[in-house]
Amino acid sequence: MTSALDSLNFLRRPLPSTTTSSSVLSGIGIGSSASSILYGASTEEKIVIDIGTRSLRAGFSGDHAPIHSSVLSTRFALTGSIARALGHSTQSATESEEELEARLIELLRDVYRHDLLVDARTRKVALVESALVPVALRLAVARVLLGNLRVPQVSFYPASVAALMTCGSVHAGLVVDCGHRTVTVTPVYEARALLPYVTSTPLAGSALFDNLRGLLRSYARFTPASSRRVDMDCREGVLTETVVTHVMTKLLVASPIAPPGKLRETLGVADGDACALSNELVAFYESNSTCSSAVTGLTIDSGRYGRGLLLIPSWIRERAAEPLFCGDPGADLQSIPDAIVQCIGRAPLDTRRALIANVLVIGGIAELPGFRHRLLRDVVDRLRDSRWSALAADAALAGDESAFMPSTRAWAGTSLAVAAKIGTVEVSREEFDGCTLPDWTAITQ
Repeated sequence: MTSALDSLNFLRRPLPSTTTSSSVLSGIGIGSSASSILYGASTEEKIVIDIGTRSLRAGFSGDHAPIHSSVLSTRFALTGSIARALGHSTQSATESEEELEARLIELLRDVYRHDLLVDARTRKVALVESALVPVALRLAVARVLLGNLRVPQVSFYPASVAALMTCGSVHAGLVVDCGHRTVTVTPVYEARALLPYVTSTPLAGSALFDNLRGLLRSYARFTPASSRRVDMDCREGVLTETVVTHVMTKLLVASPIAPPGKLRETLGVADGDACALSNELVAFYESNSTCSSAVTGLTIDSGRYGRGLLLIPSWIRERAAEPLFCGDPGADLQSIPDAIVQCIGRAPLDTRRALIANVLVIGGIAELPGFRHRLLRDVVDRLRDSRWSALAADAALAGDESAFMPSTRAWAGTSLAVAAKIGTVEVSREEFDGCTLPDWTAITQ
């Protein structure tokens, strides 16, 4: 009888308080992204997708970083009219947008199947889009998501406003988006993108890649491991795209010292071939180098000669990004600091001081060590030499580098906006006709 009563009392006891999934996962070292996958989420959680010219990022709203990040050039190629709209060269002009949609379907299905681990028909999607994204590309992505993957709803979030949300209570600022093909400067005031005053320059990641490859072909040396030749130049199939990309992402830094005005006029962007600089400019680079050694050695796998040692003059590591700060006078291409000053000049008078006080630099190039501070220093110098010299003292960078990576700030801001239930333009599967999309740039209220 006593054992029976004990059993009844045990059943009547309240259950112990359950620990939330996030605290359990954090205790065993699994982050919020894994929590979204293992435990699922509410119906309000969305899939956040950021498709750029060269990269794709996807993850769940409310997370601080995307689950999936990939470089599109290795798995996906833009074709047809959309490729031409984005500035890509295409060998076949007859390739249609249907082929692009087929590639997008394959890519997004792979992301859903292997990374997100959810059924596309069960989650709404929040798309991060730039202010200058081609309409044809927006339509292609919408047709793939709403038509093929059967996503219930797609929301469009402006990248500039979303990125500025990661800075906290900042409602005004200049968002400098350093992409692969274009650097876009977008003024944001009162959480609204001032699109008539947007400026841009093609001196972006692609120009940095071409200039670095030209400098390496002209000044770097290569010593094959299986050859009697002591060294050779890098014009004979040594510099593959993989090698140049590795040097650009792992070895480059931005020098804090700008070249003098006379030497700056001789700068230019190489087209990928040999780039010969003036002797005075090379001497200035060598004498003002902050690297610990004059030459940096890197073991590489060349395309034609196998493994070997690539000897890179250290000043190339610091000065490959110089055209982005100084422009290309020969091709009449303005630099990124000039584009920022031009945007300030175009903006309404009452907004300029608030804009220049919060310069947010995002994008892959912004992750170069010293890039943001060199950019701010050059912007201040340009402002002092312009008729807006009174604004030079107010120029400052926005955003903490340790909080979010510059390349994922737009994604993280959109994730934050969705979690905070901040609305924007939405298109449901039933409303989409396959030909037209509402544009967030047309919102007035």
